[in-house]
Amino acid sequence: MTIMDVSKSSPEALRLPQFRVTLNARCGRACFFCRPSGEAVATAADSELSVDHLIAVAKQVRATGIDSIKLTGGDPALYDPLEDAVRRLRHEAGFSEIEIISRHPRIGDRAEQLAVLGVTQFNMSIDTLNPRLHHELCGVDDLPQVIGALQRCVQTGVPVKVNTVVMGGINDDEVPALAEFCAHNGIQILKLLDVIKDLDEGAESFARRLAIKRHKTLRDLYTPLEVFTQRFAAEATRQETITQGGLGHPMTVITLPTGLRLMLKDSKAGAWYGSVCDDCAFYPCHDALMALRLTADLRLQYCLLRQNNTIDLRALIGDEDQLRTQVLEAIMPYTQATFRTPVRLKLEVGA
Repeated sequence: MTIMDVSKSSPEALRLPQFRVTLNARCGRACFFCRPSGEAVATAADSELSVDHLIAVAKQVRATGIDSIKLTGGDPALYDPLEDAVRRLRHEAGFSEIEIISRHPRIGDRAEQLAVLGVTQFNMSIDTLNPRLHHELCGVDDLPQVIGALQRCVQTGVPVKVNTVVMGGINDDEVPALAEFCAHNGIQILKLLDVIKDLDEGAESFARRLAIKRHKTLRDLYTPLEVFTQRFAAEATRQETITQGGLGHPMTVITLPTGLRLMLKDSKAGAWYGSVCDDCAFYPCHDALMALRLTADLRLQYCLLRQNNTIDLRALIGDEDQLRTQVLEAIMPYTQATFRTPVRLKLEVGA
């Protein structure tokens, strides 16, 4: 098989996944809608990608036609060689879009240099403007520092997106204030995400903190995002539906008079599923087949929940031909994925 097989096999092959990299395994926070390994399936706490290994895999992913990369974790702000990684992803691997996803104040100290080196978007997570609630949500009392880091990212001139996980009875009443805050601070996009209700079915989760603090489950926090579409539609100057990449969830984007783009990622809009989803105990799920992830311990990961179908690349580093073949095989299920809507999550039953 050659690299060109992916791009020429069929028109459907143009549906390529996002490429997301968990640079490290821990972020120093404990948000109860997340889990210790962040985006990755269960990963040892000290796991961290070497830049050389990252570039070796990233070159093969880039060769398939994927032109953007999202650096996440853990938290990239706590990844010491982040600047070197960005420089090499731009100049050696050839990615034209490099997004950094962080919720740590340290990203503000690194933002200016990262912008110079080629980062094309900063993405910071802010779920509340209430310092006490922020402390409860993530276990760290540093909201002013996080906001300061966000403002320093804006000052670089690189586009900035804010992610907010909307939780019923916790922060859903803050959405209008968050939109006003973002518009006032020069943020281009405020992205609202619904709670991943099945996340605590995976191998590890911080949801136990929620049970202790609020006597609730993730299912209890879920709130449909349609209410915000209705809330903001009346004042919108534009409304559209987009996807991120060829396989992303359909998202409603509302442009407000301030210029802020309000992006709503609602799991009810549907998702893509492929052959790796066959006979999966978690089907149908929230995340589905949208991104190919590289974990901090050098595994390719298809989805957020399953532990038993990751692809270990450690033995292939140094063998470019075998690594290329494995990356191509990993991407093929995405090119043949099927869109299904609506996503009927198991945890919605009785909700």
